[in-house]
Amino acid sequence: MRLRWDAIRPSASARAAFLFTIKNELMPEYPLHNSPYFDVRELVDANTFKALSVNAAWLIDPKIVRVLDLLREKLGAPVVVNNWHTGGPFKSSGFRSMSDKTGAMFSQHRRGCAADVKVSGRTPQDVLSVINANFQEFKDAGLTTIEDVNFTPTWLHLDCRPVQIENQFRVVRP
Repeated sequence: MRLRWDAIRPSASARAAFLFTIKNELMPEYPLHNSPYFDVRELVDANTFKALSVNAAWLIDPKIVRVLDLLREKLGAPVVVNNWHTGGPFKSSGFRSMSDKTGAMFSQHRRGCAADVKVSGRTPQDVLSVINANFQEFKDAGLTTIEDVNFTPTWLHLDCRPVQIENQFRVVRP
């Protein structure tokens, strides 16, 4: 027996509600390098997004997005970088333009290859443990450098700077 589409066709409002749910819960509104989890606004500040909109993705190194996607998958929990676009307090934890006075002038954030991550219910040490337990996967994704967790009590700094150390991540101090 062949099922006819018009026999099961949902109403217009049901279709709209379904699409709204898919768009807002499963897919980023402004996709970033094909990430299933991150929206470009999560890695840039409000002024950069205002100036460039979705094209702000040009400023973000795809490697840091791969690292963040992998971290999200390994933790099984949302990873926060910036959340200014949802009314949250974090606005300079991803890309930092030259007009942003946060951090050092030559920070990896200014190259678009760094993120300060926060995970609800997890300490930076917990997050670091997950990364270390999956060292090769994170290394293959492009992670090269982590900031010493003794200096970052509420976040973990990750970056993909062009440095290679064979069997470990580079650990930096501010």
